[in-house]
Amino acid sequence: MARYSQKPVDLSQLLQQSSLLSTMQHADLLRQLNTELAQFLQLDPSGFCKISTIKAGRLVILCQSPAWATRLKMQREAILDNFRQKILPDLAGIDIEVSPNTQLQYVKAEEIKTEGPKISEQAAVYLLALAQNSEGELKQKLQRLAELAQKPRPAPKT
Repeated sequence: MARYSQKPVDLSQLLQQSSLLSTMQHADLLRQLNTELAQFLQLDPSGFCKISTIKAGRLVILCQSPAWATRLKMQREAILDNFRQKILPDLAGIDIEVSPNTQLQYVKAEEIKTEGPKISEQAAVYLLALAQNSEGELKQKLQRLAELAQKPRPAPKT
C-alpha cells in the first residue's frame, strides 16, 4: 500500500491562499478606479476610456481615440493626485494608450444582473460546518455564502 508524503491541509488555509481571492480583489480595485475616473472626468462611464490593469505600480488607461488620450494626458497629474489621495497612495504613475479596436464597456456594479444563488442546501451545511472551525473574516464570509442557499431563487425567465 502506498503512503502519501503530504499531510492534509486545512481548507480555510487553502481558501486564504487562493489566487481567486487575489483576482477578485484586483477586479474590485479596478472597478473602484474606473468609477473614480468617471467621476473625475464628470462623465458617464460611457466607454471612451477605461483603466485596464496595473503593471509595476502604474495604471494603464485604454482610450478609444487619440483625442481622449490627449485629454487624459493633459490631466494626467490631476488624475494621479486624485487616485493617490482616494484609493492608491503608492501609485507610481499613469500610462495612457490608444486602443481603437477594443470595446471598452464599463458596467456599474449595480447594473450587473445575476441569476441568483446557485448553492444547494447540502453545500450550505458543509459551509456552516467549515465556518464553525474557522476564525475571523473567513468565518464571516463562509456564513454569508451559506445564507445564499436560504434566500429564495428568482423565477426563471420565460
